[in-house]
Amino acid sequence: MSSTSDHLRANLHRELVESGRRDQLVELLRARLTDSGWRDDLRTYTKEKIQSKETSVSVDEIIKEVSPHARATIPDKIKAELLTQISAFIEDSL
Repeated sequence: MSSTSDHLRANLHRELVESGRRDQLVELLRARLTDSGWRDDLRTYTKEKIQSKETSVSVDEIIKEVSPHARATIPDKIKAELLTQISAFIEDSL
């Protein structure tokens, strides 16, 4: 990733935080993931992964193993909605 891209990303993040919009987006994401059943599905998946281990594993190991699945299973509709919200924020900020 280029330094220009990193700079733009940092500025966007700062603007989202300062405006309070980041917290609103996080709450929207939580609500949508809960409503879609994603959180329950991920909880079940994680429990199954833990139970399938023959030895105890650390939280960091479980997170490392479960994270790719978690990201891959977020419904496209939710991703699109968040991207639309972020795009609207950027347009309003310009």
